[in-house]
Amino acid sequence: MNQHLRYIIIFTIPIILYNQFIHLSHLYQEEKTQYIYQYNTLLNGALYEFDMKSTNLEEDNIVSYNASENKIVYYIKQKVISFQLNEKDNVQQITERKCYDIRSPQKWTLKNFYPFLQTKLDSIQSDIFSPQFIILDSTGQIKDTYPDTLSTFPDSPEYYRPLGFISGDTLMATYHYPLTVFIQATSWQLVLTFLISLLFVISLLNLCQMIRDEKKSGEYRELFIHNLVHDLKRPIENQIKTCYLLLHSPAGELTPFLERNREQLNEMLQSINYMLLQSTDAHGLRLNVKEFNLKETLEALKQKERWNTNTNKQFDIQVDFRSDNPLITGDHHFLFAVFQNFIENALKYSGDRVNIQITCMDIDAQQIQIRIGDNGFGISSQNLKHVFERFNRGDYQGNKKIKGHGLGLHYAHTVIRAHGGKISIQSEEGKGTTLFIVLPRKAKIKNKYKQ
Repeated sequence: MNQHLRYIIIFTIPIILYNQFIHLSHLYQEEKTQYIYQYNTLLNGALYEFDMKSTNLEEDNIVSYNASENKIVYYIKQKVISFQLNEKDNVQQITERKCYDIRSPQKWTLKNFYPFLQTKLDSIQSDIFSPQFIILDSTGQIKDTYPDTLSTFPDSPEYYRPLGFISGDTLMATYHYPLTVFIQATSWQLVLTFLISLLFVISLLNLCQMIRDEKKSGEYRELFIHNLVHDLKRPIENQIKTCYLLLHSPAGELTPFLERNREQLNEMLQSINYMLLQSTDAHGLRLNVKEFNLKETLEALKQKERWNTNTNKQFDIQVDFRSDNPLITGDHHFLFAVFQNFIENALKYSGDRVNIQITCMDIDAQQIQIRIGDNGFGISSQNLKHVFERFNRGDYQGNKKIKGHGLGLHYAHTVIRAHGGKISIQSEEGKGTTLFIVLPRKAKIKNKYKQ
């Protein structure tokens, strides 16, 4: 992903997330208000019915309050008395007229009202509504509470009303808006918010990882370029000295200088191949696809004078080419640099006696396989899955005795994949390593890799 695009995503997601949280906050308030309205309406209806059941029936006293008509009706000693309220009436004055409260205080208690309310809740299959009731007297002191005993009343109860309009008592009820109700009502919005949050976290972690990798890449790139310049500068200086000695030294003394000259040229060639492989980084890979002879390319790897190794190290490179058709299409220079890197790794990570076997065979008419095996140190199973990652040297990470930057296999993997091929590895500690490269005979190269 383009780096600028990543930054755009990182800054866009918090804005979307912020708007989503604001939307959820408003939605929460709306759902809570609707919930409170619904259960306060239920409480009003339950209280009206319970008032009717709590009158002094043995004295033939009945009271009724019609909230829609704003009317109080009394049936006292077989006489009907109707009292019409208007908008200007002070309800507080009515509540102070306790002598007209015809409810039975023995029947109308919170302890009796609560199970009556539970019956109503059961009828609508509601098991989430659990209110706490408080009755205040005319002086503002707590007169009764249920189901729990409270010494203080809440600052902002969800339900508040005079008790029956003909009593100085005030009924308060407080309850909580269950979070489960909100989750059920807004499940898809919550899932969307969660997914956006998850995307933001992943993007942020990805950006942090990218910054860390870029910093690490810069450090390794600086070290790589420094070593590369040093490796190229030294053989050039030696070439100049060799040319001077060739002019001024007797013929019999030239052999050591010529041998050293060959080694220096090999080092320079290897450094150039490293530079070629490094050009695969940052989408810099551009392949010049032509038909070439794969058998000749692999046979060239057998030449011992091509490799600069420790004088104590003995090595043998064998090529077994089993295909009848040696011609394939691809970028010869890049593929040769890849094969050279494999051989150098086999020589570098091995003992004093090294056997390298290169086997080439047809998979089918369209694909060919190159297998490069050695009897070297091998790779631990823990590090085997990371061998194609940048700057990973596996078991030799931080080992300065064996030169390397952990880039060769990463670049080789890029080149093989750019040709439309596949690469895999098998290894066991102490038993060597085998690389399997599958290449199409006609390279399937994407436009971004074409020269």
